[in-house]
Amino acid sequence: MTDTMAKPKKGQRSSEESRAAILKATREEMAENGWRKFSVDKVSRKAKASKQTIYRWWPAIGNMCIEAAVELVPAASKLGRDPVERIAALVYPLEETTRQGSGHAVLRTAMIAASDDKDAGETWRNWMKEHIRAPLRIILAEIAAKNVVRRDYDLDQAVDILTGQIWSRIMIMRAPLPEAFSKTQAEALLKALAA
Repeated sequence: MTDTMAKPKKGQRSSEESRAAILKATREEMAENGWRKFSVDKVSRKAKASKQTIYRWWPAIGNMCIEAAVELVPAASKLGRDPVERIAALVYPLEETTRQGSGHAVLRTAMIAASDDKDAGETWRNWMKEHIRAPLRIILAEIAAKNVVRRDYDLDQAVDILTGQIWSRIMIMRAPLPEAFSKTQAEALLKALAA
């Protein structure tokens, strides 16, 4: 560290530590109270961070909830050439997240925030586009060229088939996803789009 860089004072946390503490406290608050009873005051106390800091980093609290939730979702793995495995790998991280502690409650709260709050909804749609919709488009285009699925598929319908049951389980059933859920959904999608 150079002389011109300020060292944190003893007892002070770095921005990264503070941010991590806020997101952890956010997930706890999401699991305990959901979106509609969400308390920034409680997050502030649990994280030992000022509300001013929270609002400076997340002017839209719904976005803080989305960020806290998607931070739990591991990156999708890249699997070989089998279309079922490749498609299942896109949603498996969500499946896995629902079975980790209160992951399903955190994702449910994030979904409610995304439906209630315009900014959070935009953030969630962008995450879905990057992690599910765009990669699915590439996979489907490749396998359509090989006549595994028909060429005139509707991408929105494909995303709905692949992910619709996820949201139903999380929102309505309030439960984690069962084992092999992603594979079952991938198989259903390929059957629905069969050439």
